[in-house]
Amino acid sequence: MTGRVHIGAALRSAPRAAQVAGALTRFGFGTVLREIGLDRFVDKTVAEETAQRPTAVRVRLLLEELGSTFIKLGQIASTRRDLLPADWIEELKRLQGKVPAVAWEGDGGIGAFLERDLGERLERDFASIEHEALAGASIAQVHRATLRSGEGVVLKVLRPGIRERLEADIELMRLLSRLVSPHIESMGFDSEAVIDEFSRQLHRETDLLVEASSMERMHEDFGEIDGVTFPRVYRDLGTPSVLVMEEIKGTLLSDLDVSELEAPEREAIVRNGADAVFRQCLKIGFFHADPHPGNIFVLEEGRLCFVDCGMTGLIEPRTLDQIAGITYGAISGDLDRVVRLAVELSGADPSMLDDRAFRSAVWRFIDEFHEGTLKSIRMGRLLDEFFSVLRRFHLRCPADVVYLIKALTTIESVASSIAPEFDLVQYVHPHVERLVRQRHGWRAFKERAEGALVSYADLIEDLPEEIGGLLRSIRRNSLSMQLDHKGLNELTDEVERASMNISWSLGIASVVVGSAVLVLADSVDRESSALTVVATIGFILAILSAAARLIFLWLARRS
Repeated sequence: MTGRVHIGAALRSAPRAAQVAGALTRFGFGTVLREIGLDRFVDKTVAEETAQRPTAVRVRLLLEELGSTFIKLGQIASTRRDLLPADWIEELKRLQGKVPAVAWEGDGGIGAFLERDLGERLERDFASIEHEALAGASIAQVHRATLRSGEGVVLKVLRPGIRERLEADIELMRLLSRLVSPHIESMGFDSEAVIDEFSRQLHRETDLLVEASSMERMHEDFGEIDGVTFPRVYRDLGTPSVLVMEEIKGTLLSDLDVSELEAPEREAIVRNGADAVFRQCLKIGFFHADPHPGNIFVLEEGRLCFVDCGMTGLIEPRTLDQIAGITYGAISGDLDRVVRLAVELSGADPSMLDDRAFRSAVWRFIDEFHEGTLKSIRMGRLLDEFFSVLRRFHLRCPADVVYLIKALTTIESVASSIAPEFDLVQYVHPHVERLVRQRHGWRAFKERAEGALVSYADLIEDLPEEIGGLLRSIRRNSLSMQLDHKGLNELTDEVERASMNISWSLGIASVVVGSAVLVLADSVDRESSALTVVATIGFILAILSAAARLIFLWLARRS
């Protein structure tokens, strides 16, 4: 899944490109095809009802028609609020990954695929596998099975040939992105950035050993937590295309009728879900990035089991420190702190520190939470509002930070829908307080002070050697300095062009003046006309040179 589009890739994608072009026209994107010269190859019929729908809606319908790869693209894009506008995000969230399951029988069926992938282990380790899939999605499907030991397990199996189809479709997406990107700049997102993120995520989701590792890690992280668990993985039975895990006996939260539950049961579900997500996001730093109700099983007594760990996030300690600093700065009204952390987190140009419009927007964000307390902060909403400020100024957070915000806001939304009377803010307060105190408490201050002293001691220890090296370079006349400048190349080019034009003009003027002198000299000696002939040639050359220069400048400006 490279970032370059080759001629070979374009030729391989030609049949699929024709299908995509036809779908683009049917959903009202024929203008784009017309501008890139592909409209003459497709049917130009567009339903009036479709043409009148908003662009985001038509994009969602287009992705649904194009099938599993494009549906997955939309699902992943719906998590990237730093890449797409808010109305697009809300519309793409409606994409459903449920697709018809691949049949068991046949050369291209799941049965033949498992025989090829597992080999002799299929007969050795599995007593039976149900042919009918429990569920089907765009990339994989799930089958119930029984091990030779009698244990009930579940197999998550990649759809046969899915990697090849994904590769081909991503090549096509890159090709189309290069063609249409000049025509969709006004939509407010970078199409190639969306595809790059999609490609990276698919690399992870199509290697089920990565998901197995994530599930094992999360299972260990919550090994001593009573209310939350993750499926146990049978790593020695799996492959990159087959994930074997324990069968969960419970009810999906999305299928549960919460109105039939008593208040204590609903509150137990919310407590356990909030504990899991906030503990992962704000303490462990490794988290399930898609904790929606379809990925959560409800067990007895409100216990929860999270499944489908293909999409995960990893937050490094420094980023957690920055998030803690933003939270603390918003509560305390520290504008400079929040602006500085925003620039660091997004990797923005340091000039943004003094940008008046940006500082004003950050101050309006702070004003919403200023004079609040850690006990009254909705962490998901705070980070979501902060993220909105960054997006307004086209500043991008790391993908894992976006996933963290998504995870927190998702579980807050789930909690409000299941038990709206439950005080979630108060309940998760210890998680938020711990995060902030780790960065701004006395212990954190002491650790930073000790770290600073060690750094200064190292600097003092290395200083004599550094100064000695500098002096030796000066004595050998080998000291060099490299300056990085911005915008100077354009100025240099402009000066060179101006100098060339002046030189050209002076040369033409010299020929004209010289020719005029020859005409005057010839007028004194009326018996000879040789000087007039030479002067006439000079005038003609000067006129031709001036005309050629003007034509060259006109062509250069047009190009």
